[in-house]
Amino acid sequence: MLLLSVAAAGVMERARTQQDLHDLTMLADRIEGRIASQTSLLSFLRSFLVANDFRIDIADIRHFLNLGDEHDLTGGMQGIGIALFQPAGQTGGALSILRSSYGGDQRIWPETDQPYRFPIVLLEPPDTRNQAAIGYDMYSEPVRREAMNRAWRSGRAAATAPVELVQEITEEKQAGFLIYLPVMREDDRSIHSMVYAPYRVGDLMRTALSLPSDLGVSARVVDAATGEVMLEPEKGIAWQGRFPITVADREWQVDLAYRDRGHLLLQPSFVTLLVGGLVAILLQWLLQQREQRIAAEREAAREARRAAELRGLLLDETKHRLKNSIARISGIARLTARETESKEEFLAALERQLKALAAAQDLLNPSLDGRIDFKALLEAELASVGGSSDGVVVDGPPLLLDANQVQALGLVMHELLTNALKYGALGRTGGRLEVRWTTGAMARLEWLEVSDSIVDLTTSGFGTRLIETLVKRQLGGSLTRTVGENAYRLVMEWPLERSGAT
Repeated sequence: MLLLSVAAAGVMERARTQQDLHDLTMLADRIEGRIASQTSLLSFLRSFLVANDFRIDIADIRHFLNLGDEHDLTGGMQGIGIALFQPAGQTGGALSILRSSYGGDQRIWPETDQPYRFPIVLLEPPDTRNQAAIGYDMYSEPVRREAMNRAWRSGRAAATAPVELVQEITEEKQAGFLIYLPVMREDDRSIHSMVYAPYRVGDLMRTALSLPSDLGVSARVVDAATGEVMLEPEKGIAWQGRFPITVADREWQVDLAYRDRGHLLLQPSFVTLLVGGLVAILLQWLLQQREQRIAAEREAAREARRAAELRGLLLDETKHRLKNSIARISGIARLTARETESKEEFLAALERQLKALAAAQDLLNPSLDGRIDFKALLEAELASVGGSSDGVVVDGPPLLLDANQVQALGLVMHELLTNALKYGALGRTGGRLEVRWTTGAMARLEWLEVSDSIVDLTTSGFGTRLIETLVKRQLGGSLTRTVGENAYRLVMEWPLERSGAT
């Protein structure tokens, strides 16, 4: 009986360990998703610059970002900025922006022997820490330069190795890192600037693990490529799991452990089971039943507390995603206003785009990190525009999209379906629409409309410009259009990555 009691306690301990590991895995996924959600703001700032003809107007950008001193980036993300590309010795454009935005005594610093410069010409919100970085040439520093070159070559987001931020102006310093996203000109060969976000690792992990309530978890963060420790908590922690997470194009190793876990021999349930086995064989069964009931009640209470904490974490993530959605809506409204000539036309176009965003957002499930299947998105958009499925052929393998790609493709599908209803196959008797896609290293989607009357939709307009901006800038892809006598064909391709769709 004593051996059975000890075995039962061991089983209980193993079950608890497995549950802890599962919860910590979810927490690591949340940390990765939090950074990805914040980084998506860089894509929208890049789209804003492209749609605004690459004009850097601090008032317009400040209104677009809507970040004040009481901003919602306290989760380690210190702000959002722009570093303007300037050949060495030709920095007049950057100095003009700096002095008109921040005063006539601004300068570009430090001195450098590099052929190019990327001085910070804007960093929001305009708090004291961020003001200390204005004019700093990030390309002059080797660690930042290496990440910027990777982003420049790939056209995608890139993260630095650990660095000390220029904003570290107090004695309490933390390891930091930056994420860069290149802004390419229309020819996609010459660069205009880098939009970027600076982070403090300590603030990032503290917020993820303690807000809205302390989860009782310690974390250790290591940059996988360099082996450099970015966050080292108190000593003597027995780490329960190591979790790899992806930050832009860089991998971290994150060790996690609960702080309040004691050794099995110190648990009241184990001690009671051991004493019960020694007292008497006749009493052992009754005591064992009682202890199992107490352990079950404690486990239920622990699970209830953990569920409440995780719900609070989900609410915190929802708050961050709401801020991102507001930024997207603001950007869409500004783009729509630039392309419409009357109030009625503006309201009609804006309503269409907001319905497309709402249809995509309804599909996002925070517990799955916002990943949905493309087919479900397409069917939701078809229903949202009031289209019939008669004459529509949809064919392709499962294609999971992250939140950023759902928003972009939702708007693209909405525009294409609206045009098909107004001018194309879905608005003609006997018309046929075929949507087919394949997956691999790249996703390839073919949109084919066939009817006896095809309208040339390749001419430039707001819808055409919006589709091209979303596909080329936000998805990093390409598209082609062809119009025949009875057919309209559009082909889109975009890359599939671990942090994106699979």
